[in-house]
Amino acid sequence: MRELGIVGAITALMCLLSGVWFAPWETLYYNGVWVTALGFAVGVPTGLIYHLRLYQVLHPRGELPRGWYWRPLRFNACLLPEERRSVMSWCYVGGLGFVVICMGLLIMGTGVSMAFFRGV
Repeated sequence: MRELGIVGAITALMCLLSGVWFAPWETLYYNGVWVTALGFAVGVPTGLIYHLRLYQVLHPRGELPRGWYWRPLRFNACLLPEERRSVMSWCYVGGLGFVVICMGLLIMGTGVSMAFFRGV
């Protein structure tokens, strides 16, 4: 299933980039800014909720050491099966927000590259 997602993402990226040479660089840049902003708008709040949910579930059991919030993914294995859905769904949506941020930055970089190559 993961492989299907990777193939779909690569295919979508190729379709997205196929019209790059015909698009004005300003359009690419500003669309990249908006996509990045959307990624931050989705990723930051859901990442915060993920951290809070993980804390709410694992802290009462004493399974979180000091500084756990810098690398919280290693504590996902401590979650009980009935706790995973309420915590991991926020992790996945936050991860999706990160992917959207990366896509927006890629689009912005493509716009800047097009401006450079076109001599603007």
